[in-house]
Amino acid sequence: MIDRRSRYRTTPVVTVDDTRADSHPLFDLRETPTTSSVFQLTPTDTDRLDLLAWRFYRDPTRFWRICDASTQLDPFDVLAAGEPLPIPPDK
Repeated sequence: MIDRRSRYRTTPVVTVDDTRADSHPLFDLRETPTTSSVFQLTPTDTDRLDLLAWRFYRDPTRFWRICDASTQLDPFDVLAAGEPLPIPPDK
């Protein structure tokens, strides 16, 4: 079951067969939605995505909201101190 707050809640499930003829349900690729930001934050060298998500959304697992708002940021990237980062609303 997918949590109602998950970014994958509307992502279709596809079935993939492996070489042993076993079927596995997998999430299809998720298209990144257009997300507007409320303001720009300039991170410091101690900021991390999960810490920013906690600060603005009170949920560190919602770091992906910040990633979706940035066309340059991947969830596995380390934040670059001094580069403005868009912070979207929590909706």
